[in-house]
Amino acid sequence: MKWLGRKKEEKAYACRVCGRVHTSMPTDFGWKLPDIVWTEDAANRQQHLDWSTDVCYFREKWYMRGVLEIPFSFSNDRFGWGIWVETSEETIGIYRSVFDKDGSALPRAIGAIACKIHTYPENLGLPVEIQFGPSNLRPTFHLSGDSEHELAIDQRQGLSEEKYHAIVAVIAP
Repeated sequence: MKWLGRKKEEKAYACRVCGRVHTSMPTDFGWKLPDIVWTEDAANRQQHLDWSTDVCYFREKWYMRGVLEIPFSFSNDRFGWGIWVETSEETIGIYRSVFDKDGSALPRAIGAIACKIHTYPENLGLPVEIQFGPSNLRPTFHLSGDSEHELAIDQRQGLSEEKYHAIVAVIAP
């Protein structure tokens, strides 16, 4: 997934998990569309699908693409899951109204995760808060501060080097 307006620095580091020096490993992974879209055959999918790279309307439901950021506990960087969340038509309208503006001052909206993140159990449908931001960045998604789901804990406490390595093994074997 490409982040608009964000340039990544290339840094080398010695990995404590595998012992190798990495000059770059992925720090973003994204989905093209919400998972529900792929449950249809191609003909039905096209008949019921209207989408862009940021918003999707499928079978009378609205979805928004954004980033669920997980900070690293071992560096000042973070991992970004480029996921889709199901949300209301009203929230999509707000997003469209601030698409080319800074929406950072707006209150958070609500949604639910619509992409299965395979390295985390049972995450489909988890509630998130949607934070709009500058026009050059996608909205960010935030899990509840009191959620005991592993994904929420990682978002609060940071992703360990070992867990990050396990994620990379799944997304970029």
